[in-house]
Amino acid sequence: MSVRFFPARFFRPAPTLAALMVIALTCALGNWQLNRAHEKLARAARQQALAAATPLLLGPVPLAASADLADRRVRARGRFDAAHTVLLDNRPHGNGTDSRAGFLVLTPLRIAAEGGTGQGASVLVLRGWLPRDAQDRSRIAPFPTPAGEVDIDGMALAAVPKVYNLGSASEAGQKIRQNLDLAAYGAELGVTLQPLVLEQRNDTGDGLARDWAPADSGADRHYGYAFQWFGLAALTLVLLLALGWRRSRATAPAQASRMN
Repeated sequence: MSVRFFPARFFRPAPTLAALMVIALTCALGNWQLNRAHEKLARAARQQALAAATPLLLGPVPLAASADLADRRVRARGRFDAAHTVLLDNRPHGNGTDSRAGFLVLTPLRIAAEGGTGQGASVLVLRGWLPRDAQDRSRIAPFPTPAGEVDIDGMALAAVPKVYNLGSASEAGQKIRQNLDLAAYGAELGVTLQPLVLEQRNDTGDGLARDWAPADSGADRHYGYAFQWFGLAALTLVLLLALGWRRSRATAPAQASRMN
């Protein structure tokens, strides 16, 4: 008497296909989380390498858009256009220890043209974080905007930090918004904006919080998520094999009797 092994009989097509789909999906999500962690670590390493570099001085002539601008130290001198300050809502405190919701404060800085006459390109400055009134978000705590020419030191961001937004209606002209697109905002103001956002690091006496989260913030969390997704994939595979083994044990006697 001999018993032959037929895997196709021990793994039902529908459950097996579903399990393989779960394994493929969870592995893809795990790889995505690993890539997110690696991106943050790479950005932190880039910032560290650029920390000792001479700051890029922004002038009245707009720079050419380039990925190399991101994370560079930059400096600009000009006048804040306080009338066009925008507050981005639902933003947590950058240090990661404050659970309060708040605003990111952005104000265009108009850079004077050479010779002190006219206006050159402006740069959008991410000035800092402001806590939000828990009862009425339109009740904005006062924060002074420096008058006259100021020097702003900081780091270049490729774009304004974004959050997921369910709505699609235009927010043009509103002081409080969810997100801000750099090119669209320049068109809205009718000015030429530098192809970067200046994340301010120096103090100008406005009372805004500027303890920005480090570039590698959250990398450990992404590794943890990746471990969970890969763990789920491994568990699904173990369950698939275990159920197949149990089915093979249950069908082996009946198969052996038919072959005798």
